[in-house]
Amino acid sequence: MAEIIEERLATKQDLKELELRLKHDLTLRLGGMLVAGIAIVATLVKLL
Repeated sequence: MAEIIEERLATKQDLKELELRLKHDLTLRLGGMLVAGIAIVATLVKLL
């Protein structure tokens, strides 16, 4: 039983890797939204 529990517990390294992955994903999403926002504003400026 103890072996099963130990296999399922997250280590500090697991948590650090997860944190880095989440930061990376959030950075990509923020960058994508920023690019989309700039594109929308640029299009509106050209139209008006």
